[in-house]
Amino acid sequence: MPLISFIIPTHNRFEYAIKTINSLLSINSDIEIVISDTSDNDKLVKFCSSHINKTQLKLVRPGQGISVVDNFNYGLQHATGEFLVFIGDDDFVCNSVIDVANWAHENLVESIRFSFPVTYFWPDFKHRNQGDIFSGTLSFTEYSGSVILHDTKKALNEALNDFGRGVLNMPRAYSGMISRLLAERITIKYGSLFGGVSPDIYSSTLISSESMSSYLIDYPVVVPGASGASTSGLSAKGQHTGKLRDNPHIGAFQNLVWDNRIPEFYSVPTVWAYSFLKALETVGIDPKSINFSILYLRCFLYYPQYRTLTFNCFNSWRREHGFLVSFLELSKSFLKELFWVLSIVFKRVIKRISKRVNKDNVYLDLDDVLDAKYKCETVIKSRGISIDFKNKVD
Repeated sequence: MPLISFIIPTHNRFEYAIKTINSLLSINSDIEIVISDTSDNDKLVKFCSSHINKTQLKLVRPGQGISVVDNFNYGLQHATGEFLVFIGDDDFVCNSVIDVANWAHENLVESIRFSFPVTYFWPDFKHRNQGDIFSGTLSFTEYSGSVILHDTKKALNEALNDFGRGVLNMPRAYSGMISRLLAERITIKYGSLFGGVSPDIYSSTLISSESMSSYLIDYPVVVPGASGASTSGLSAKGQHTGKLRDNPHIGAFQNLVWDNRIPEFYSVPTVWAYSFLKALETVGIDPKSINFSILYLRCFLYYPQYRTLTFNCFNSWRREHGFLVSFLELSKSFLKELFWVLSIVFKRVIKRISKRVNKDNVYLDLDDVLDAKYKCETVIKSRGISIDFKNKVD
């Protein structure tokens, strides 16, 4: 049994995937790489069959026209490692992942959430307001190497109160690490690890509900990559919204029945909210504990072209809860969102000042994740900070 299975669901993104695969192979340890490929070409088939390290590569083909959720579940079915790490086909993983897995094995850890102090932007990443300022850069923020016992139930409640914001502090299979035993237990109990229309937040909800030993590690382990064709890349260009049924991501879900409590248009918060809601129903959490008002507020503020859809959902929710309760909830959500916006603005100002004062935190002209990983490992080594497993905080 390999120590770690890295699972990469991918679709028609050969130029990114081969770089990410090669960056994983550079870890050079007891790993397997499962590529679940729904592409309409055989480029990855040829690449994997001719690769010098093909014994570590396991390419599976679930077929075309399936959803991203089915692709994640299919990749999981073919993973044999003791620990599982799902990553995007434009991400990379640092060598420290082996130390983390060995420590998790010795301490019977079931799930790990990583902080993300390092981010890589591919050269084709463009921002709608700032153009190519981030293109080809590797960006560092501070990290401590701390290992802290993670309260998964608290993290789940935080996500309930910030409905539609995303995974937030919940442990993750995607860009995190879970044991295969936990994944099997969840699959047996609930039918599958991934569901909804967004596999990351759905699985995080189930993991938060079921994991019996979880830790947060503040260290560069999984490094998110943002390419021009990725979700983050499309969001940065303002292209990650539209009619729900017209979106190719949603179109792959056969006979999808949308929940009428979620405004029916395609956007980050609505997709996250729908998937989170389906996961909560799966684990049996009462929907009355969900803060729908903050979702409606965000949709109304940030997606004005769909305000009629949002207002209809809000009206149904208001009639169910009454005017006074709805007004109080909406007021609290407005203050929460205002605080969040101000905190984001403050962080961006500090980040810009920090970049001007200390340009050593940003590295330029990195062509792909192979270049970025080499630079990242070099910087990590020069900083002399390691993961402090011995002084983990319980």
